[in-house]
Amino acid sequence: MAGARWINHKGKKVFCIDFSQSTVAEINATITQAKPLIAAEPPLSILCLVDTTGSKFDIEIAKALQAFSAHNKPYMKMTALVGVEGLQKVIYNGVLVFTKRTNIVLKSSPQEALDWLVSLA
Repeated sequence: MAGARWINHKGKKVFCIDFSQSTVAEINATITQAKPLIAAEPPLSILCLVDTTGSKFDIEIAKALQAFSAHNKPYMKMTALVGVEGLQKVIYNGVLVFTKRTNIVLKSSPQEALDWLVSLA
């Protein structure tokens, strides 16, 4: 279910962005929801989990995600992505090149991503 929210994992605050099983409209709505929550945080302070499992991405979403990632860059300490497969990997690589972000990594499951993120705090 698409959405963005703060969670507590092992006593650490993690921002979760859920794009899993989402339509283009749901992904755009989640981006709109998440931007002000992210911008309200101090620079380089956010540990973020992004789940894209089962979502269909197209060129419109690729552009929206590039802009979203660039917007988030000043606030993110580290981002872990899960569910990145097929065309999403091409989009992921494009986002990295376009935004010059070096603080995004791929993980195999939400649990692995959460555990890894909180180990950085």
